[in-house]
Amino acid sequence: MSNFRNFLVFILLFFSFCGQLTASSKQNLAFRNFWHPTYLGQRLDYCTLDGKECGKEVANRYCQMLGYDYSTQNVIAYNVGLTNYLGSKAQCKGWRCNGFMTIACAIGLSHNPPKPYHYREKKFAVPRYNDYRVDWCMERNKGCGKQAANSFCNRMGYMQAKDFVKQAQVSATKTIGSQELCFGNQCNAFKMIICYR
Repeated sequence: MSNFRNFLVFILLFFSFCGQLTASSKQNLAFRNFWHPTYLGQRLDYCTLDGKECGKEVANRYCQMLGYDYSTQNVIAYNVGLTNYLGSKAQCKGWRCNGFMTIACAIGLSHNPPKPYHYREKKFAVPRYNDYRVDWCMERNKGCGKQAANSFCNRMGYMQAKDFVKQAQVSATKTIGSQELCFGNQCNAFKMIICYR
């Protein structure tokens, strides 16, 4: 009796382990069902023009044309009436033309997030502060260049400015420190700031 019980426990564990293996292999797949799939405006024919490939092969090629890896399922639709052959402009007309009811496509997804260094720096072209271009100086003629760029980057959530470019004769700017406005051709601003984490 104990041998039979051990055997049942072994069988139960075996099938539960097999179920987890198949579930983990499907975990990274993305599926999509295409109901009544069309090709060139008409229903897709179940076979190729020469009739040598039907069903799964045609469904695989259709899925690959749409950017998926392969077809996991396909269901035939009998007597569609008008279908287009895959890879050809030829049509099938009449009651003998079969198409697909549905094609299920799958693609393998890999979970490879980008490395953190991809987000370490960001380029701000013509940076703005409260709707105005960022002035070249923190306050009027004080803290110009690097100090103003660092202050802008700090406000944007970065540690410091890695690089910046000056632009002369900007019509309207605002200083980051004193928040003074400057109007006219004597104002200077940043053309670009690269911030770094």
